[in-house]
Amino acid sequence: MRRLGGLVVAVALMVVATGWATTPSGEERGHPRRWASNRGPVAPLGEDGRWLVDARGRVVTLHGVNEVYKSAPYYPEADGFGEDDAAFLEEHGFTTVRLGVVVGGLMPEPGRIDTTYIDAIQRSVDTLAKHHIFVLLDFHQDGYGPKYNGNGFPDWMGIDDGLPNPPAEFPLYYVQNPAMQRAFESFWQNRAAVDGRGLQDHFVDGLTAVVRRFQHQRYVLGYELMNEPWPGAEWQPCINPDPTAGCTRLEQERLAPFYKKASAAVAAITTKQKVWVEPFVLFNFGQTQTSLPGADSDNVLSFHSYALDPTAEQAVVDNAVAAADRDQQPLVETEFGATLDVPTLRRLTAQADTGIVSWMFWAYPEEIMVNRTTEPASLDNLRSLDTFKALVRPYPLALTGTPTQTVFDPVTRTYDLSYSTRGPRGQRYSSRLDSLVQVPSLQYADGYTVTVTGARVTSRPCAETLTLRTTGRGLARDQVTVHITPGGECH
Repeated sequence: MRRLGGLVVAVALMVVATGWATTPSGEERGHPRRWASNRGPVAPLGEDGRWLVDARGRVVTLHGVNEVYKSAPYYPEADGFGEDDAAFLEEHGFTTVRLGVVVGGLMPEPGRIDTTYIDAIQRSVDTLAKHHIFVLLDFHQDGYGPKYNGNGFPDWMGIDDGLPNPPAEFPLYYVQNPAMQRAFESFWQNRAAVDGRGLQDHFVDGLTAVVRRFQHQRYVLGYELMNEPWPGAEWQPCINPDPTAGCTRLEQERLAPFYKKASAAVAAITTKQKVWVEPFVLFNFGQTQTSLPGADSDNVLSFHSYALDPTAEQAVVDNAVAAADRDQQPLVETEFGATLDVPTLRRLTAQADTGIVSWMFWAYPEEIMVNRTTEPASLDNLRSLDTFKALVRPYPLALTGTPTQTVFDPVTRTYDLSYSTRGPRGQRYSSRLDSLVQVPSLQYADGYTVTVTGARVTSRPCAETLTLRTTGRGLARDQVTVHITPGGECH
């Protein structure tokens, strides 16, 4: 989405208007060197409880960006996204992209799937995969569709019963446009389109066409069914912190049946790629909890962070982690940011670190590049180097164990990581399997020094991919700690 803080302001205004109310021994010092290649998680990714894992069973953390082109013809190539962008993202340690699929481009008419549109999406997916970047295919909408000054669904999928359709735009249209609200309600009810087929059934037709195309692409993580869904005219319960106020009821009445139907359609084609589901957009303000992904589901929980203050921001992450722990399903923060403000981005990324949550920044290239179509992606084309550095930070790529802490101080450039030497189910890993930690040269141009307990460094001095192998000696056999400081001899 974009500028989601504005939606919080709009909702807040409506609220006012309506009266709603000790270190182990055996330290080892190493000075690994930068490698030309960036080794990362091995595709395809799977899951183990609330954690993503790679093909070798290592616990994976993803850092990435969103690439969503909302204007016709609705695919990233039309916005200039290409080889240079994928190479740039790989170079700076990003391992995932949330790539927008727009239903208006996929199904411009009832019953017709535009395969040339899927071809265009595939070219971007293949380019990213070549650079070892995982892709989440995100069926994206804001405000339902262009008919309501939004984007996403084509006009023929907008059933609004002729209700008033004022010229309100994002984010006010959510609370001011009765026609848009009814269009969402019509979708949740699976009302029939002009050809007599239900709206959700049409959506599933398009979804399955995309899944059939990408089911064997190892770098496709899965399919996010709907970006930031809106409940309809009844939305007020979702800004009430009381968990009994009714937002979870709305989820179960409207979102859950759609998610179940679409998930079954995907599972009939592939069980290796997962369906990703979001709560209603109001979850992203930290004022409510969620019943998703669901105790009986196999879905990944996708959530966004656009709250108005740090306390609410942390509540978003805490609520999402609680839901993932409860249902033992993975979670990823698939949107945050939409700003160039460095303190804000440092705070948001630190909050994700606190929860040990993977994330995808909104958005590439709007908040990153200056001249998208005329200049190649590079550090010379950045809107702000400081903004970009707030996103390029050390993190655990793939661990032979379960992470318990990851903390980066952007001022001192110190980084601390700890992880157990057992997997999420208590399993042991091969003693020959390395853990991988991203240590970006953009943060450590002067090199770095690493102090490790419980493992030994197996990479070269100052490598951007720090590799560690568990030692299995004494007390250290159950825990690994890593401490990185700037400056080091990089030979």
